[in-house]
Amino acid sequence: TCEPPEPSSGINAEYGGTEVSPILVSILVSSMAVPDGIIYQVAANDTFSLPTCHTDRIVLILGGLALFLALIVLNRGLTLEKSGPGVLIRNCDIVFAYAMQIVFFGNVPDVLSVFGAFLVISSAVIVTVNKLFFEQCCVYEI
Repeated sequence: TCEPPEPSSGINAEYGGTEVSPILVSILVSSMAVPDGIIYQVAANDTFSLPTCHTDRIVLILGGLALFLALIVLNRGLTLEKSGPGVLIRNCDIVFAYAMQIVFFGNVPDVLSVFGAFLVISSAVIVTVNKLFFEQCCVYEI
């Protein structure tokens, strides 16, 4: 028989056999993004400054918190559900970002950006279709 494992409260670490909290995974990913941004700014000889308007600062901080919480919820959701559809839905934000960029800012993305988005979304579709329709036998290693 092909019985899936019971849902757990965290992400099962492959080698350690322990479960890692989705919050810890989100903190790890976020903490790795900050040095990457600093390295990029130094390499591009760019400067960073916070907005001078208090409203813009609040929007910036709330947007960062919302994205952090969205990452936590995504990690938790992927532990409870099959990862194929979840990843496909997560990658659809690329389409929404391009649509909002065109509608609100009137800025049409260049061909290379559209091609890169097509590659990301098509690979997610291929993985999802493979997981949903072509996996005949499920193998769970415990």
